[in-house]
Parts: sequence; structure tokens; C-alpha cells
Amino acid sequence: MKALTKKKDKEKMIKTTDTGVKATETAEIRENDGGSKGRVDKYGIYIGVILLFFVTAIVLIAIYINSRLKEIDKDHSDYRYHYAYISKSEDSYTANHIYEEARNYGKQKNIYVEKLKTNSSANYTDADYVQMAAAMKVDGIIVEGSEDNALKESIDAAEKEGIPAVTLLSDCSSSERKSFVEIGDYNLGREFARTVINIANKRSLKVTVFVDGNGKENDEVVEALKETFTYEGNHLSVELSIEKTNGLPNFRLLDMVKELLSDASEKPDFLICVGEHDTKIVYQAIRDYNLAGKTHIIGYGISDPLLKGVRDQEIDALIDADAGQMGMLCVDALVKYNERGSCNDHIIVDDTVVTKNNVERYLDED
Repeated sequence: MKALTKKKDKEKMIKTTDTGVKATETAEIRENDGGSKGRVDKYGIYIGVILLFFVTAIVLIAIYINSRLKEIDKDHSDYRYHYAYISKSEDSYTANHIYEEARNYGKQKNIYVEKLKTNSSANYTDADYVQMAAAMKVDGIIVEGSEDNALKESIDAAEKEGIPAVTLLSDCSSSERKSFVEIGDYNLGREFARTVINIANKRSLKVTVFVDGNGKENDEVVEALKETFTYEGNHLSVELSIEKTNGLPNFRLLDMVKELLSDASEKPDFLICVGEHDTKIVYQAIRDYNLAGKTHIIGYGISDPLLKGVRDQEIDALIDADAGQMGMLCVDALVKYNERGSCNDHIIVDDTVVTKNNVERYLDED
């Protein structure tokens, strides 16, 4: 009997222990569930705060941008006219200073001149930028011209929308552009000849001229050279030779310069480059083949590398358009067309000559 009672008590104790273990396990599970829910709630709050921060930031940025755009629109709406300036010569001193002069001159006349194609890595052409300007509904376009058919079509399309275009430095003569502003080919040839006359230190001279095209503009340059040597340089005996470089790849032109200047019996006393591209290639050849001092170099176009060539006395002179005058005349031509419906078809500007005597001024400005 006692043994039976002990057995029952033992079973009772085991059952009680099991119940305690189960209760403990249940309590732990509940505690763990509560902790997990707490952690989930905290993460949810953190994520909510972060999302709210980003949404607020985006809204504030959008409000700021919108307010700035309204300010810009308001500023632009205060101007009398809005003109777009487009240049293919991004590294050209002259092209960049024409824009600066046009912009500053425009401000004086309550005109906004905006430069397109600034620090853009996109592969857009000048024709594309003319189309962009037309889409912006500008009042006029100032563009460095070329005889590219796509540019012609873009200028003509802008004209159909009532947006006049003025070309500068080089023309797009087959287009509906309203005016062409340039240095003038005859004036350019005359200035080349006068520079030779000023530098020459002997009576008999060989002068070679690189021309990069077959157009009448080159004929005018050459004609001006001949006439100026005849009338203003009649104390000199000049043997003039013309070399056409259009279509030559750069490496062939480099070799041509090397051959020309390496032959003591054939090398000219002066080498004149009518185009900026030829000037750059000749300067490269002078440096690559150690030909500095072999001849006098007179080039066209003002850019930072070429100015340094003048400073280092590897180039004797550079000739280009008067940037300040050209910028003002481009703006004046568009204003005249906007207000009167017509302007001069062809405008000639003065030239600028850079030599070792004044090159530092241009380098300081650049």
C-alpha cells in the first residue's frame, strides 16, 4: 500500500514538473514573440522616418528648382530680345571673345545673348544646336557658318519659323541666313602682305601660301597679297607660290611642311597659312620636327596654343577678326532685322594682328 502511494506521488511530481517546464517554455515563447514584434515596430518607425526625410527633401528641392526657373524666366522676360550664339571653335580665342563681347554689348541694349554648346560632351553638330535654338523660340541666331547641307537646312527651317540667323567668321552662303559678318578676304590678304613687309629684312623674298580651299575667297586673298606687294612692297622682289592643302590628311600636311622647310634651296622665307587648321598643323610640324627658325610663320586664327607659339617666337604673327567689333555687329544685325525686317547681307569687320609685341595681352585675357 505504501509502495502504491509513493508511486502515485512520484507520478504527480513528474506531471507537476512537466507542467512547470511547459509553462516556462510558453512564457519564453511569448516573451520572444513580444521582443520580435518590438523590434519590427522599431524598424518600421526608422524606415518611415527615413522615407519621410527623403520625400521632404525631394519636395523642397523641387520647390527650389521651380522657384529658380521662375526667376530665370522672369529675368529673361525682362529682356527685349533673346539670341542664341553657336560656335564650332570651342578653343578659339576669337570665337569665345566674340561671344563675350556680344553678351556684354547685348546687356547694354537689354538683350540676352545665350551661348549654346558649352562644356557639352554630347556629340551634337552645329545644325543640331540651330534646331535647339529654334525650339527655344529665340529671337535670333548667331552661328559660325559652313557649307554643310545639314546646317543650311537647319537655318532655313528656323527662318520658316520667323527666326533670323546671322553667320560669322565663315559663311553658309546657300542658306536663308540674313547676314554674314567676317573679316573680309581681301582685307585678310592685304594684312598678310603688310605683315610680311614689316618683318622682311632683305629685298628678295620667297613667300609660300597655304590655302585650304578652291573657292573665290582664296582667290581674293591671293589677289590682295599680289596687289599689296606690288603697291606697298614695291621695294621688295617677291616670289609668290600657292600650295592648295584642301583634302590633305593631317599626316600628309605634316610631311609636306617638313619637306618644304628641310630643303635649304627650296624653303621659303615666309610661310603664310590662310586657314586656322593649316596654321595649327604647321605649328605642330615646327615643334615635332624641330624646325623653329627655319622660316617666318604667319598664320590665321587666335587660340591658346597658337598664342603660346607667338610668345615663344615659333610663330611670327597671327591675324584674325576684331572680336569686340564682330560681337557688336552680329547683335546689331539681328536687332535691325527684328525691328525693320532687313539688314546688310554682308558686313566687314576690322582685323587684329598678334605679334610678340602684344601677345601677352591676349594670353592674359585668355
